[in-house]
Amino acid sequence: MFELGSDIRQLFQEELEQLAQIKGICNDQQYIDNELLVQYKHMAAIFERNLQSMMKMTKISDSQQVYLQEIQHELEREIEERIKAEEKVVHSYNRHRRNQFLLELAEGSRIFDETAWSVARQLKLYLPAMFHVFYIQLTSWQGNPLSQTTVDAAEVQIIIDMMVDKLNAYQGVVAWEWGNGIGVLHTALTGDSKERQIHTGLELKKQLEHNLSQFGLSVGTAGKQGKVESFALLCYQAKAAANLGLRLWPEREIHHYYDGQAYQLLYPLADGQDAAEFIDRMVGKLINYDRENNTDLMMTLKKIIQSSNLKVVAQDMFLHHKTIVSRKQRIESILGASIETFETRFNIAIALHLLQFRC
Repeated sequence: MFELGSDIRQLFQEELEQLAQIKGICNDQQYIDNELLVQYKHMAAIFERNLQSMMKMTKISDSQQVYLQEIQHELEREIEERIKAEEKVVHSYNRHRRNQFLLELAEGSRIFDETAWSVARQLKLYLPAMFHVFYIQLTSWQGNPLSQTTVDAAEVQIIIDMMVDKLNAYQGVVAWEWGNGIGVLHTALTGDSKERQIHTGLELKKQLEHNLSQFGLSVGTAGKQGKVESFALLCYQAKAAANLGLRLWPEREIHHYYDGQAYQLLYPLADGQDAAEFIDRMVGKLINYDRENNTDLMMTLKKIIQSSNLKVVAQDMFLHHKTIVSRKQRIESILGASIETFETRFNIAIALHLLQFRC
């Protein structure tokens, strides 16, 4: 942009100084009667007036220039903000593509073939050769269950996206949004022990709790480290460990898949129709009795199944031994079966575990 600045003002100043010299000559006493200088003095006066007018116009142009510069700066700011917004959209789109790709791999709907590797390279996903898998399940938001956060859904999503981006910025870590949580691959060493894996998970949870302080978290990890060929299996184990651990051992800092033992076999069955019918067949009558009579015989049944004898149950529940014996007889009467046999106790124990998973 052309600027009417100090150079032009300097030129005007020089012109005014020359006019002052001319006026000084014309006013000299010795040239009073010189008609040519009188005429020249008259022309100099006209030229001075024109020069003064031009200087005023220059001042107006300077003010206009300031205004135009302000407009230019505003346009530059708008362009910069638009560029940032476009970059944010592009970044959000790329995050979505990465999330979708990793989600398909985690849930087994895509396998690690040559096409998958090509997509990973396009998405600039650098997967560790050996890794641990963690699943961070988000259980609550500001003390309320996550399912009740519809009002704050946008804010929740922003925080999750920010955390995924932050985790992906660390070397050796790959993170993606997964269901009501975040999946994480963390570089591992061949032969890493379970203790080392749990330590890594605890450090990860500590960092997440600092950045996701408004969330309740349950962290699960797969049975062991692995490679991309076992990616879907390890992801399943990590997610199952987080969900199961939250129900059975909510006080624990992290849940390892192998700690679930036989529970991990039952957990996938809990939501099925067969499980619902089995629970109803084994303990449905007792559940209905408690509901209709405002009793808690189901708790007594759980204690009996878990204990070696009724005296232990009585001590644990701070009740007299005869009271427990009476409750046991009433439970057997309601169920229509004795709970003395191994097979009956085993089936009832399975039903109680499945019921716990469904709650």
